Amino acid sequence: MKASFRFRAVRTRLAGAAAAAALFAVPAHAQDSASQDDDAPAGGEIVVTASKTGAVTLDKVPYAIQAFDGGTLKERNIRDGSDLIQLIPGASQAQEIGAGYRIFSFRGSGAGGPIGDGLIGYYLDDTPFGVPNNQAAPPVQYFDIEQVEVLRGPQGTLYGLGSSAGTIIYRTKNPDLDQVTYAGEVELSGTRSAGDPNYRGAAAFSVPIVPGKLGLRISGGYDRRSGTADIFAGAPTGVPRERNANDATAKDIQAVLLWQADDKTTVRTRAWYFSTDQKYLNVINSLDPPFASFQGDVVGFDRRRAWYASNTITREIGDFTLTNATSYQKSLPGGFQVGLNLGAPLGIGVLENGGDARNFVNELRLATSTPGPFKGVAGIFYQNARSLYTFNLTFPAFALSGRTITKTENAALFTEASYELFDGLITPLVGLRYFKDERESDSISNGVAVASRAKPDALTWRANIAINPSPDWMMFFNAGTGFRSGILQSQAQADAVIADGVPSDISLTPDKLRNLEVGVKGSLFDGALRVAVSLYDIKYTNIQSAFNTSIGLSAFANLGDGKAQGIDIEATWRTPLPGLTINAIGNINDSKFTRVRPAFAGADPRIANGLRLLNTPEHNFRLDASYERKIGNVELFATSSATFIGRSRLGDAVVDEIDPYELYQASLGVRFDRYEVRLFGDNLSDLRGPTSANGPTLLAGPRPRTFGITFRVNTN
Repeated sequence: MKASFRFRAVRTRLAGAAAAAALFAVPAHAQDSASQDDDAPAGGEIVVTASKTGAVTLDKVPYAIQAFDGGTLKERNIRDGSDLIQLIPGASQAQEIGAGYRIFSFRGSGAGGPIGDGLIGYYLDDTPFGVPNNQAAPPVQYFDIEQVEVLRGPQGTLYGLGSSAGTIIYRTKNPDLDQVTYAGEVELSGTRSAGDPNYRGAAAFSVPIVPGKLGLRISGGYDRRSGTADIFAGAPTGVPRERNANDATAKDIQAVLLWQADDKTTVRTRAWYFSTDQKYLNVINSLDPPFASFQGDVVGFDRRRAWYASNTITREIGDFTLTNATSYQKSLPGGFQVGLNLGAPLGIGVLENGGDARNFVNELRLATSTPGPFKGVAGIFYQNARSLYTFNLTFPAFALSGRTITKTENAALFTEASYELFDGLITPLVGLRYFKDERESDSISNGVAVASRAKPDALTWRANIAINPSPDWMMFFNAGTGFRSGILQSQAQADAVIADGVPSDISLTPDKLRNLEVGVKGSLFDGALRVAVSLYDIKYTNIQSAFNTSIGLSAFANLGDGKAQGIDIEATWRTPLPGLTINAIGNINDSKFTRVRPAFAGADPRIANGLRLLNTPEHNFRLDASYERKIGNVELFATSSATFIGRSRLGDAVVDEIDPYELYQASLGVRFDRYEVRLFGDNLSDLRGPTSANGPTLLAGPRPRTFGITFRVNTN
């Protein structure tokens, strides 16, 4: 479904109603700081595979990368993408609608708003999750995750389309081929302002079907979060129509079948189904107290569900590994509904968005697999995807409806190669990817049909030099480019933009970025202190953006250029106090528009030369502390974190910016044998926000203060 529109604030004119219908279009398909691995050796080595040339320790990857294992995710109470994003320097949440729809941004990539194809690539093991004109992150359940790898900056060579700002790779756990294992957790909590308790449960079971050869792992979870917002039919006075109404339920189940056919061949098949169902939305009129008003008799909702199947075959052939990875994603019909108050003369109406999508992907690649100075990978990538978006806006005296079908068929050739010089002291790397897309869009709005076509192509590259002055330290220089296909829009939209003096077309010019980065990473004191620092300079060209035309029709145009310059910092310190570990991440940046088209700036004075990029906080910091102490057969542990997010500008003219805010959490528990009991508190200061906004009456914030208890059992 086409996610090429987004919602804006309240409009009081008929034209504004049309704009609201188009701008609040949300697709119906849902979509490190370097941490110390629980099982890592004393040196704290973490292994990643993002380079696609085999396992490499994190400190030897010559670009900005983080990794979190499953134990670290649980320790830091990471449940969803909004939790994970707090652990990433220079990352932020650009938009939130419901429990299953969030859009994230890296290093200023959200400057054009939550429109068009993804800027962050989301990979489930070896294949991407996502469809055209959709930036939403997949609502991954973190219970059965083996490791998450986060690559910051453009990944245009290895990960291509959808990864121009970075990539997040979710690696799920494999079955154990030798023994039966199981794991489970249950959690009960209470949230301030909520009417009922929250509860969640998850379990995994792994069994060797043919010992040493064939194994199956099945896992799943159920998560219900009680509603906190009251619903008023009209003004927020008197008795609400519903209390604590915006409860949300997430469910998922997955199966992984692993076949070790012989000592050179592995076949891994995975199937995953998820659903998120929320009554009403996360965005509401007031966060403290939480309520949504002027809803009439509308029962709002946000529903998203999809299934995803993948198969990866690997075969060792001499000094190389041949990999073929295939996936198919089916986003089932879903969407959201919300009541809108656009004022006189329109009054209270209803906006409903819906749709579905499918996505087929195949990647065939050959990579070196033996030790030696040369490492390389080359492959072919193919994608065929389709998305349907529908909208319906109904007011007493006005109605607007339509649909858009967007299709893409694209292919790419890619390669990266490196060679160690002077016994590994210097390692240069180069990479190239050629991408060719055939894209089409067919739209109907109030019975009027329009077709759009485009055939964009691009050559993206990476050049990298790693310097290893000692076994414990690395310095690197990394340069690369990213690319995103242009948005397709109707001729009526393009004409409306052109009439306002801004160049546009039914197919926008693709936007690009260029990244220059220098960094250093390594360890001190026998690995007790690990640090990574990188400085980056990013140039954004032809940024695609939503555009409010003078006739009230929402449309799209390339607004111009921008830049983001900043520093990322990561550190992990195993302190001299036994059992106490401190982790820290941080980002400070200077990001601004540099060359905005004058007519665009005239129509939207919030986007102009020298102004800060939208959806880009000035800084973000997070500090985590964990303490463990063993007493007999019992291990005591405690964790705490503090997150600090700087001021950021929004694309809404009324809610101009988000003020700086802080989030705090802590936990205390015991482990014994295979069991764990933990008490926790989230959002201890009871911050209400807003932390994102789609206008003055559609505000989103963190979940209010929550206290709870978790029970876990684990044999694997």
